[in-house]
Amino acid sequence: MCLALAACGDDDLEVTPDGGGIDAPAGDILEQLRGLAEVASVTESTTDQAGYRYFEIQFDQPVDHANPGGPRFQQYATLIHKDVAAPMVLLHTGYGNWYYDFPGELTRLLGANQIVVEHRFFRGSRPTGTAAWAHLTIEQSAADHHRISDALHRIYRGRWLETGASKGGMTSIYHRRFYPDDVDGTVAYVAPQSFGAPDYRYEPHLEQLGPPACRQALRDLQAELLRDRRAMLEARAQSEAVNRGFLYTRITLPVAVESAVVALEWSFWQYDGAARCAQVPAVTASDSLVWGFLSNTSPVSSSNDEDIAEFEAYYYQAEVELGYPGTMDDHLTGLTLYGPTDFEGTYPVGVTRPAWRAEPMTDVDVWVKAMGDGIVFLYGEWDPWSGGMFELGNAQDSLRVVAPQAPHGASIGDLVAVDQTAVLAKLEVWSGVTPDAGQLKRRSPVREPGKRVPPVIVRALQLNGRQ
Repeated sequence: MCLALAACGDDDLEVTPDGGGIDAPAGDILEQLRGLAEVASVTESTTDQAGYRYFEIQFDQPVDHANPGGPRFQQYATLIHKDVAAPMVLLHTGYGNWYYDFPGELTRLLGANQIVVEHRFFRGSRPTGTAAWAHLTIEQSAADHHRISDALHRIYRGRWLETGASKGGMTSIYHRRFYPDDVDGTVAYVAPQSFGAPDYRYEPHLEQLGPPACRQALRDLQAELLRDRRAMLEARAQSEAVNRGFLYTRITLPVAVESAVVALEWSFWQYDGAARCAQVPAVTASDSLVWGFLSNTSPVSSSNDEDIAEFEAYYYQAEVELGYPGTMDDHLTGLTLYGPTDFEGTYPVGVTRPAWRAEPMTDVDVWVKAMGDGIVFLYGEWDPWSGGMFELGNAQDSLRVVAPQAPHGASIGDLVAVDQTAVLAKLEVWSGVTPDAGQLKRRSPVREPGKRVPPVIVRALQLNGRQ
């Protein structure tokens, strides 16, 4: 299963960096970066981040790391540089790169350098040809990140930490599983572990999220919208599409509307949580009020053609290796109209639908429990994804902490004092730098639209798994 001889003990396959471990040339950091064999191009750009220089980098990568002489692609990354002696934070989004020069929480806490790597097959970091999709695996992705970190270790020889939130947090764990020595410690925010497509472990957790009255109000609203206000929602979504130039050719607009309503409960707890319970409209509320609430919580527009294209690689990964949550939604029985065939446009065009493989997630689970050392798993108590929390098992020097009543944006600043202190102590040991606690903030300030998986993809995964 492993591609990396040194990391995994595989006697058949070996991946070595094209740079051969040669040190980068001395001189200015720009010239050092340009001197790395793995770098196809690097451009320095302006930044508002005080004390940093900002670089956009294209790394040359093999599509298949077991066949470095085969087809290649360029993988986009952004670097904010402070000092080669400062710690380096390897930050994953798990999707496209939407951080650019924004420093993540660990970077701010440690005054660190930061490299953000776009995940293969997202945005511009996509190999060509439908056959290449077979290489969208967690193992190939881990090899991407190993090759990049191996190159940059020749410049940045201090301590390295790895992080990411949600799918980015998952990506950080997969990298550690295959290349555990690339970094000194990992903080995986709100990273779920699914064992099926779908995985119904999430259902009991979803059933107890938040105050019961708030949960019931959400479900009553969903039923009201599907039963009595479907035509109104479709008319408003159509008007929005005309005014803003949204296209619904991959799936139809009525399917997008139903998906947004079905995903409303999950989206509410994921992105907002109990702080917005008072804003859940009553079933007697005006059309304008309920449309506004739906648009702010689970927007129909996030399932337009452009957004589906942004996340089609996630749909592929979820079906073949990552898995996804299963929910019952019994309160909507008899109120939905669409089935799996209505969602086929969410899938990558021309790509053969893969069969689910349970082995990769089982392998990661076994590794975390036995050897997942130096990891902090941080979750939000009222995040629906916390129904799939990683289990530590016998992992050493690792923690799992839960921020009370926090949604999917939970951060170190949301933890109770004792857990916050424990996490900061880990960071100090791993990085060699005393964290600046003044940089802690409640909730992540980064809330890009791209981080919201379209409701239509959530619904498509759910329906596909039920057949």
